[in-house]
Amino acid sequence: MESLSSSSDDSDSTKALTSQDNKKKSSKIPLWLQTQAYKIRHSRTRQCLIAFFFTIIIVLLAVLVWLDTSGRLHEVFKKTTPLQLTQGSYLGEVVPQSAKYPRSVEAFRGIPYAQSTSGENRFRPPQLLNGTGSRNNVQRALSFGHRCPQNGGGSDQGEDCLNLNIYRPHFGDDPDTATVEMNKQGVNGTKLPVVIYVHGGAFNGGSGSERNMLSFVAWSETPLIGMSFNYRLGALGFLPSGITAKEGLLNLGLKDQQAFFQWVQNNVADFGGDPNNVTVMGVSAGSHSIGHHLISYSPANKLSSGPPPFQKAILESGGSLARATFVPTHPLHEKQFRDFLDLCGLSNTTDDKIFEELRALPLSTIATASSTVFGRYNPSLRWPFQPVIDGPGGIIPDLPIISWQKGNVLRIPILTGSNTNEGAIFVPSRANTSSAMDNLMSAILPALNKTELDTLDTLYPNPTTATGQRLYVTQPPNGFGSQFWRLDDAYGHYAYICPVLQAAHLASTAENASPVYAYHYAARSNGHGSADHGDEAPIVTHDMDVIGQYPGVVKMADAMNGYWSRFAVTGDPNSGARSNDTNSVVWPKFVSPFLNNTAATKDAKTVMTFGQGNDERMGVRGRQNQGIAAQLGNVTERTQDECHFWWDNVLFSEGFGTGTTSLTSNQTTKASS
Repeated sequence: MESLSSSSDDSDSTKALTSQDNKKKSSKIPLWLQTQAYKIRHSRTRQCLIAFFFTIIIVLLAVLVWLDTSGRLHEVFKKTTPLQLTQGSYLGEVVPQSAKYPRSVEAFRGIPYAQSTSGENRFRPPQLLNGTGSRNNVQRALSFGHRCPQNGGGSDQGEDCLNLNIYRPHFGDDPDTATVEMNKQGVNGTKLPVVIYVHGGAFNGGSGSERNMLSFVAWSETPLIGMSFNYRLGALGFLPSGITAKEGLLNLGLKDQQAFFQWVQNNVADFGGDPNNVTVMGVSAGSHSIGHHLISYSPANKLSSGPPPFQKAILESGGSLARATFVPTHPLHEKQFRDFLDLCGLSNTTDDKIFEELRALPLSTIATASSTVFGRYNPSLRWPFQPVIDGPGGIIPDLPIISWQKGNVLRIPILTGSNTNEGAIFVPSRANTSSAMDNLMSAILPALNKTELDTLDTLYPNPTTATGQRLYVTQPPNGFGSQFWRLDDAYGHYAYICPVLQAAHLASTAENASPVYAYHYAARSNGHGSADHGDEAPIVTHDMDVIGQYPGVVKMADAMNGYWSRFAVTGDPNSGARSNDTNSVVWPKFVSPFLNNTAATKDAKTVMTFGQGNDERMGVRGRQNQGIAAQLGNVTERTQDECHFWWDNVLFSEGFGTGTTSLTSNQTTKASS
């Protein structure tokens, strides 16, 4: 009992001392703070604070996990060794290998290739960058630069828009690791093939960032460098008129492109590219541009004494024979030029002061006027602000068809093709009257006479007739007019399909022909339940963000990316590694069915068809059929008949729309009507 009592006394004594110590310590803490601390310990505030901080920690961990699994963690933590160019040093990022990207890629974005086009440089040819930059001054190249001013506006637009993007394989973080990896893949990291993407957008919109070249490079079975860039658009890049021609300011957007091609030649060796193995790739207006460059750089044009700045070309849904290439003084261009000046408040300005005044205007005035004029003519598909014939020594020296017929075109390997429904995104959607097609095409081509319009009615029969019902078995989308598929068919062949086939025919049958590979893209998407203009873009780049949920489309992307990248590397879509692409179909060189009337030639299966029967991207409107990723097909007899018609009338879309670059008195009325 004594021991228990003694222990208890000791305990009480200890508690008393502790209590006294706590009181001493507490006396040093202000009473108000003690009160707040007590409230926090004994109220819901403490619980809420703990829950809040716990939630923040969970969210941060979740974000980090998402960044890691999606391949975006590099955006926060991983940057490249600075890219050293003559003009300066640039810091990019490393995009690591992931489910989306089977190869690690270095990305550099927004690097300038020419001066700003503002101020005195507005409405002038592109100006080279001044001198060299300090390599010690490292600039960030982590985000896209300004887009060139265009329809739709946006805070990411500006006149300092002549910039480029570079995507190259990342072989390792140190030289030894990189060397081992390059040896394993059998490549020389200092001389990689280069693919340049030229963007589309009707010469009035778009930017280099529209195509996922990072994905294209990551999925390419042989390592290569991908590039994209911006060029001037709308009135700032293409403002045809007699006054513009006199000032020497035509086709500025095409001149931007050629300035970029030269920049690549001057700089590509600094980031591991081979200047003698460059492929240009474009869609729509980008392909039209490349078609013009095939003529521009031909020896006959004498634009340059040196070799051309590219050795292979991929043209998706376009070319120099597509749509319309007029002279700058065509009445349509002159009318659009005057409309533009009126909107800029310069309708009474003398000719010699027009460009001086345009350079002094706010950019917003120029951009608004350009967009307004485009919107005014867009419904009729008589687009303003387009490339024009600028004469001998220019980029487009003559009628494009004349240059092709004379053989004044670069003889290099070409991969080209089109989609089934090239016209669907352009033509009026609610037309129901039988005269809709004649009205549309005669507005675009005033030179078509009654006989030719009657032939059109035969080639593209009214869907309400028995013949038309057999031809157009698919009903137009809900809310669309009965004439929709007919308009799509006629305009698609006029503007894209037949010009592509005509270039393929002329290139493949020339005396000194280089290989030509032709394709047809047939997979249907959700927009119209058809294979629309531009639908192939994410498949070519194997963009998993767009196609990852469609297994049949992924197989098609394996094939298309494989063919495109092998062609870019070797000039032959069949030659090279097939680590991703398990498709075994050999893509033969194009044999033109228009060469003669022998059955063997007319039915030759030399057109690679992608996605026949695939409707996965139609969503609930389709049946989720995977179709056939790649198979050989031919140019149908009906397509041959349609193209013969458009080829016979191609001159109506060139020069003055009459097959000449000079306007005589008896041609004036028809060309300007």
